Amino acid sequence: MNIKEVSANNLATYLNLAQCYEAEFSVLTKKKPDKDGLFMLDTEIAPPTKGYIVYVDNVPAGIAAIGCQGDSNYEVYEFYIVPYFRNEKLGTQFAHGIWQMLPGHWVVKQIQGANHAINFWQSCIKSYPHKNYQEGTYQDEYWGQVNKQSFLTTGH
Repeated sequence: MNIKEVSANNLATYLNLAQCYEAEFSVLTKKKPDKDGLFMLDTEIAPPTKGYIVYVDNVPAGIAAIGCQGDSNYEVYEFYIVPYFRNEKLGTQFAHGIWQMLPGHWVVKQIQGANHAINFWQSCIKSYPHKNYQEGTYQDEYWGQVNKQSFLTTGH
């Protein structure tokens, strides 16, 4: 596994996988592709948002969009692992790798109906050193009912 930050050199790869992410969640977000078959993206990879791509044997296997909200405050905006690479703990390793690179206060949210994502994040957070864990639901203006976890990574 190799995690690379998105730059001009790999932005196209990130954007390609972001389309897969949008398609997978379209049943929950109710998004449809445009006339060219492309989904509108919610997150632009531009400061203060950073993008990451995880590679396995030089093959792009997943993406993450991380919002940087001040000093050591982060939010996972988007997170996607290509189905071929799932069930091998790659998503957990990818998230843990990002948390190790960016220690601090984290927020992760999942939209209503994304039970697989809720279960993934609960397990992923539990298996990483953290403090001040809180979980609950709230009404988001854009997404509706949202599950939210917040915690402080303590690193390794």
